[in-house]
Amino acid sequence: MSFKTILVPVSSPEASRSTLDTALLAANRWKSHLEVMHVRPDPRGLVPYTGEGMDGSMIEEIMDVTEREGRERALETRQMFEEFWANRSLTVSDKPSPDAGVTVSWCEEAGREDEIVALRGRLYDLIVVGRPVPDSPLPSPITLEAALHDTGRPILVTPPQAPSKTGEHIAIAWEASPEAARTIAVSIQALVEAETVTILAPTLAQPLPLDPQELVERLVWHGVDAKLHSFDAQASELGPAFLSQASEVSADLLVKGAYSQSRLRQMVLGGRTRHILAHTTIPVLLAK
Repeated sequence: MSFKTILVPVSSPEASRSTLDTALLAANRWKSHLEVMHVRPDPRGLVPYTGEGMDGSMIEEIMDVTEREGRERALETRQMFEEFWANRSLTVSDKPSPDAGVTVSWCEEAGREDEIVALRGRLYDLIVVGRPVPDSPLPSPITLEAALHDTGRPILVTPPQAPSKTGEHIAIAWEASPEAARTIAVSIQALVEAETVTILAPTLAQPLPLDPQELVERLVWHGVDAKLHSFDAQASELGPAFLSQASEVSADLLVKGAYSQSRLRQMVLGGRTRHILAHTTIPVLLAK
């Protein structure tokens, strides 16, 4: 599929600039429309979470502070968006136009970011979200998980520092899983348009059930001349291995199936997807 409509949730200028810059790289490559969305927290949603023993005035004060801070952050984030499109001479439009190239639009909602992204994300071809960073609530890992698990759409996870390019050299993390197959399917147009496609093929003690050479042969039908890059690895270390091997071949985008192990197993044992979400320095395209 082609990524013609892209949703970009932005939480604050500090947390979202690199996400927005990376989203534009993708949009430039695929001639896409970017809908940039900011979600202001609704203070009424805090009422069930207030502590026992708080009287009405205390609750009201908390709601007032939340509303004021949310309004200020929304204004700052909108200003970032205005500077973003103006400095790059982008066309602001919410209507498709064959001659406009990349277009952008702004959308503002009130509520919980994860819930709104989970719902509205179902309308778009791709959702671009920032990678969570240590000791910071933004970008929100809850929003990332909602985008991945609740929208049915692929997501592009962006690193804290925006790259200079993405989609020219795509590496595929091959695990022979249903999730890997689906991610390849939804990214096939990107693979067709890439200058280089490399299949990262781990050599494991327990061989994969599908030979990666068979994937090479199937991609030829799409006109994709993929190269195999084999490497020795342990199943428990595949997350770090995929990242290091993507770096070794100089890929600027990693395509990977998300959570090919159960989420419980991922939580207990760590997991490949969780490691990649925490450490990647290049954009990662994920789907389930």
